[in-house]
Amino acid sequence: MSDDERNAEKKKKKKKHKDRDGERKSKKSSRRDIPAAAAATDDEEAVELLEQRMRAKHNGEKSSSRRKRYESDSDDDRKPAARSSRAIETVERMGSRRRHRARNDDEHADSKPAASDADIGSARHGNKTSLERTKSETRRINDGNGQMNGRDDVLEADTHVYYPNIEADAEVMAQINQDGAVKVDESGGIQAFVAETIEIDGDNVGIIKSDAEIEMEEKRKYSKWFLGAVVAIIVIVVAIAVPLTLKYGKGGTRVQLNIITQAPTDVPSMMPSVSPSSMPSSERFMAITKKLYPLSGEALYDQGSPQYLAAMWMADKDPVEMELENAGFEQRYIMALFYYAMDGSNWVEQYGWLSEESECYWFGIDGISPGCGSEESGGCIPRTDFKGSYDKVCRLALGRMNNLYGEFPSELSYLDEMRYVEIQFDYLYGTIPSSLGTNWTKLTTFLVGWNFLGGGFPDTFKDNVLLGTIFIDQNNFNGTFPEVFTTLKNLEWLDAENNEFRGTLPDTIGNLKNLRILNLNNNSLSGYIPDTWDGDNLIEDLQLSDNKLIGSLPPSLADTPFLKNLHVSRNELTGTIPVNYYNWDALEELYLDENNIGGELPQTQEPFYNGLQELSLHSNQFQGNFPVEWMESTFRIKVIELHRNQMTGTLSTPNICERLDPDRSYTRLLNLTADCDKMICDCCTACYINGELASGG
Repeated sequence: MSDDERNAEKKKKKKKHKDRDGERKSKKSSRRDIPAAAAATDDEEAVELLEQRMRAKHNGEKSSSRRKRYESDSDDDRKPAARSSRAIETVERMGSRRRHRARNDDEHADSKPAASDADIGSARHGNKTSLERTKSETRRINDGNGQMNGRDDVLEADTHVYYPNIEADAEVMAQINQDGAVKVDESGGIQAFVAETIEIDGDNVGIIKSDAEIEMEEKRKYSKWFLGAVVAIIVIVVAIAVPLTLKYGKGGTRVQLNIITQAPTDVPSMMPSVSPSSMPSSERFMAITKKLYPLSGEALYDQGSPQYLAAMWMADKDPVEMELENAGFEQRYIMALFYYAMDGSNWVEQYGWLSEESECYWFGIDGISPGCGSEESGGCIPRTDFKGSYDKVCRLALGRMNNLYGEFPSELSYLDEMRYVEIQFDYLYGTIPSSLGTNWTKLTTFLVGWNFLGGGFPDTFKDNVLLGTIFIDQNNFNGTFPEVFTTLKNLEWLDAENNEFRGTLPDTIGNLKNLRILNLNNNSLSGYIPDTWDGDNLIEDLQLSDNKLIGSLPPSLADTPFLKNLHVSRNELTGTIPVNYYNWDALEELYLDENNIGGELPQTQEPFYNGLQELSLHSNQFQGNFPVEWMESTFRIKVIELHRNQMTGTLSTPNICERLDPDRSYTRLLNLTADCDKMICDCCTACYINGELASGG
């Protein structure tokens, strides 16, 4: 193609574009009525929406309320009817305007280019299809909502009419086209549309939303929910993880924050007590900690420790507000310290503690149980020393089952006038501070049985010439048997039953001439029973059962004139009963069961038989005839246990069987057992055959 031909083609195209632009400009009008094409449609919803948009534009109205779904609109039933009425009026008004516009079009038909039949047919076919689709969709929506029934007669009008040369307000059409609610064709006309979702704003103006907008709103809503859920999960995880990390984390550096708060509560919870969250800074507290530092050391600055709580109480809570220069200041602090160390808030009896009264009158210091002091001074003794004159605590008797829980504070050793200590059937744990033995040189009674104390008994109690009674039974003491006990010359009663002492009993135990009761049952002692007893020993009750002792019974034990009870059951003893044992006329209880002791019992009347009340020889190697006649003559016997031996004879004599009568009281025989395949016993409470229980029991 030559250049001239190309230039001619370009000029032809430019002219064609100019002609098209002229047609478009001539089709516009300054009128602001609703386009006739909209009135020609049978979509009442579209007509109504356009009417409302035009009204809002001309009157300057703005929607202010939040949008809501047309489908979920649950107003009263009058709203659909009103909407239908307005739609009918709008259609009629639009029809009138369309007819008027048609007359004007006829008058100026000659001045406007006519469309070809093919263009009109194509447009009519497209417009018809769109209108039918709009009608179908509108009916489907209205039927679903139950709001537009009965309006088909209105929607039937002018369905197939097409008006290609409709003038529309440029601004309104631009807004409609921008909102995506109505499509505008190339000629400026309005294409049919389907309103899938309609919302109603605060001015009852319909807002058409596209599927893309709905989908975007749903995504934003779900995104908000998802983000909120993630934040909530993170908060929960942090709330759980941080406390667990602080409580159970290991290997980290412990950081202690000192922040000024109020004073601690008067009473603690289970040891250690809940303490203030910070270190106080009052001048009095600082002065108190400085004064007490030689006594308690760094524990005064350990928040939550009994020492810290006691110092806080002395500084801020003590009603007495004792001067630091008072000679009894340390003593009052130690008593408050003991209260916190033993969980005083949970004691059964706690009257007087941490009150305005003198500590000498607090429960356990001043009480009804034996101790020290007098009515005038309570549980204290008036003393004068280099610090001054004041009443010193001499007793600490909290009784039994008072629910004490904690460890002995070493500061108690400062109470050097201590005479009497009793804390039994409670929850003491830890060890006994060695300083107690060093300073409690005037202690006479130390009762801490039925607790959870462990370790060894302190050697610092050595040579205490006043200590006479020690109860440490039912604890967890361990180690070799404490020889410190053998140095206590005035020891009268030692009860160390049910502990974990091991090793041998020292021979020096026979040097304890004043010892009357020695109970070492249920330990792990081994070796021989010391044979160092003599007539000067005042021993009355010797209990060594449930150990690992070996050898024979010590003959020298028979020289003790006051022995009443000998219990050596469940050991590994051998040999026979020493002959001089039968000379005991004060013996009441003899328990030799479950050993390997043998021999025969004497057949002659011996003092040994006269005072017996309980005789247990079962599970040994005894043999020969049992001298039942010597048992008939005593009315004191209550227990005879002979089973699992090799003895023979008759036990069921009339006098013996009558003693089993339950109507008897003091003289009643409670327990009679024998090997019924070797001995005759028709009234035994338990018969054994071949070492097994056959009846009774």
